[in-house]
Amino acid sequence: MKWIDGSEINFKNMTGESLCEKLTQELWNYERSQWLSYPECIQTAAFLIDFDTELQMEGIFTFLENTAGHYAPEMIKAFRTIGDAEDAEILSEICRLAPPDSIRKEISANHQEYEISSFQEEHVLCEETVNQIEILENQLYLNTGSDIWPLLFAYLDSQMQLL
Repeated sequence: MKWIDGSEINFKNMTGESLCEKLTQELWNYERSQWLSYPECIQTAAFLIDFDTELQMEGIFTFLENTAGHYAPEMIKAFRTIGDAEDAEILSEICRLAPPDSIRKEISANHQEYEISSFQEEHVLCEETVNQIEILENQLYLNTGSDIWPLLFAYLDSQMQLL
């Protein structure tokens, strides 16, 4: 089978964890739009790694306003695929309250590309909605002590044997 760079790879000699480690090192060399051409199990891992990185580095509001938010449906699907319906539903509700593509369009209409601004400065959402999103963000796995990685690794272990 082909790896993301086009080289041959034998997934049967890997674990879900080792695949995620390899993917984490190489993923950022490719555009998110390219990830959609990967096998579904690789997409699942890529989008969960991406979401986790975004949340740990910047939080949900930055996720909603940057290009990663455009791929929220894929991230929601990835949570469901590994059996994490709770985080899938929380992210779905956040995106219902603040659709990422709409937020990004509204913010970019008021600023030049790469201009530094903060989500709260933009006031694109009412205070009540911002509060609801903060409450939901605090219910995501990163803030509750839940661990999505064993779920992802087990899913990948089962899928790699099929590749």
